[in-house]
Amino acid sequence: MLIDDTSLTDWRRDGWLHLPRVFDVHDVERLRAAVEELASWAEVGAPGLHHFEQTDGGPVVARSEHFADEHDHLGSVLRSGLVPGVLEALLDEPAVLFKEKVNYKYPGGGGFAPHQDAAAYRFVDHHVSVMIPIDPATIESGCLWFAPGYEAGQLDTDARGRLTDEVAASLDWRSLEVDPGDIVVFDSYAPHRSDTNRSSRPRRALYLTYNRASLGDHRDRYYADKLAEFDSAGHDFDGERVRISISDDFLGRPVVEAAGTGATDGR
Repeated sequence: MLIDDTSLTDWRRDGWLHLPRVFDVHDVERLRAAVEELASWAEVGAPGLHHFEQTDGGPVVARSEHFADEHDHLGSVLRSGLVPGVLEALLDEPAVLFKEKVNYKYPGGGGFAPHQDAAAYRFVDHHVSVMIPIDPATIESGCLWFAPGYEAGQLDTDARGRLTDEVAASLDWRSLEVDPGDIVVFDSYAPHRSDTNRSSRPRRALYLTYNRASLGDHRDRYYADKLAEFDSAGHDFDGERVRISISDDFLGRPVVEAAGTGATDGR
């Protein structure tokens, strides 16, 4: 049983939950192969939505998203079986997919400033995300850091959608190193951040976001809204940071013009 009384207590106290060794070696290999296939899709611009960043080693794909209807295996993992079962146990009702993404975080890949996901997730006021690491996530490779405070709801943010410097400095940040096969579940109000990947290996991870089924299915609306905003606002923030989220919390650098564009959408 993945979710027991201790798990529920931890979840309700912290707003995030680490479940080790949920997927076996075979499952992890299938997920790794699927993520590598997504990366190859990004290189040709289809299908899905893909974002790129500039590193000291050159341009690399930073994120792929909007692929659940295109990739059979990932679509199955996202919408049936273990992950939805864990969420139903935590939410006391079924969950519906809101959005899905892979963050690749290749060597030199940017981290994320302190933030809460709720600032960027529209249409429903509460979401829960599941991180499935494909590679070990260590402090060196830019693992997640969480802080208590989700029960306070939306904390003070700046104009970029990040937690203000004062709020971020006041929080008790704790690193969370995880391995392939683990999962991490976190509330959309859980403060979190990550650093640049300073290792020589990627730190790839699936991030799957859901809302309670009783609140409706908003995935198509979310992506239509996001694509419209990106089309009107461009794919970077002031030419300094890649726009991969509605909030300006990603710290990756835009790809220089000679190397290509900041995003491709194969739809």
